[in-house]
Amino acid sequence: MKKALIASTLILASTAHADILGLTAEVGQFSPDVSFDGRIDNQTADVDFSGEDDTYYGIAFEHPVPLIPNVRLQGSSMEGRSSSVDMKVDSTDYTLYYEILDGLAWIDLDVGISIRDMDIDARVNSSTTSESVVLPTGYLSAYFTIPTLPIQIGGEIKALSAGDSSISDTTFKIKYQSPFVVGLEGGYRNANFDIDEGSIDSEIEFDGFFVGVFADF
Repeated sequence: MKKALIASTLILASTAHADILGLTAEVGQFSPDVSFDGRIDNQTADVDFSGEDDTYYGIAFEHPVPLIPNVRLQGSSMEGRSSSVDMKVDSTDYTLYYEILDGLAWIDLDVGISIRDMDIDARVNSSTTSESVVLPTGYLSAYFTIPTLPIQIGGEIKALSAGDSSISDTTFKIKYQSPFVVGLEGGYRNANFDIDEGSIDSEIEFDGFFVGVFADF
């Protein structure tokens, strides 16, 4: 009987810190520089140029049910133009993840898999193309909460190579949680796409700073 009571107490204690249901959302603006090195059909270019002020968004749903992963949806539109290259990448990420650590020692750690659905519109000189690419990636998110302060520092990475294409998307972020649900976030993002699909054989990189708001319910 004592063993059963102890086991029940440990189980309850291990789940008591988890939210019954959790919902977070974010939206912001990303201002990258763009690098393009490759070809479309027989047109080639190797240029660096400034990108547009682009948008990103995300929403995540968490629950305390064991074994069933949490769900996160993220999207962004990244665009840049120069005299020889026009580049636009619209991407949507569908992520399933588990909370490995949830505030233990002020650390939040999530691990999972993500599917990235990308629509690429590109021009190099006189050649234009549109391609849709779907690639899987690993997903890792880690944040450290500064003790006694409503501030988190950390980031996330999505990376994998599949066939002739690969993705590496890294975000470093600082988050401030206000007492009123809505908080502020900002940081630096580097998104590198090595794409060999259809008429596109190019390495495309967007990197720069972003700023946004988030809500944690």
